[in-house]
Amino acid sequence: MTQHPCTCGYQAQSPEELTFHFEEMFVPASDIAPDGQVHAENPREMNDSQPAPATLGCRCGFTSDIGGLEQHLADVFTPADRIGLDGNKHAIQTPAISHASERM
Repeated sequence: MTQHPCTCGYQAQSPEELTFHFEEMFVPASDIAPDGQVHAENPREMNDSQPAPATLGCRCGFTSDIGGLEQHLADVFTPADRIGLDGNKHAIQTPAISHASERM
């Protein structure tokens, strides 16, 4: 199974799980972003017989599909230095590149 590691050492099992980890590390319980606004998905009626709506909204007024809403929330909550609420850096850990072939 492919691992999706965070620089903090967390090993997610999927890209979605890593995204959820970042949300846990960057989004405060108040849902108030550094811009002073509340950013969270608007409540929607949960009805199992109906598919999720194509357009979702943020409490700040932003609307988009699910991917756009997730990106919006990442944009407003993720600090430039990627230091999370726990004081650790959280980013996608890229694998180390071996330069052995360059030495030959």
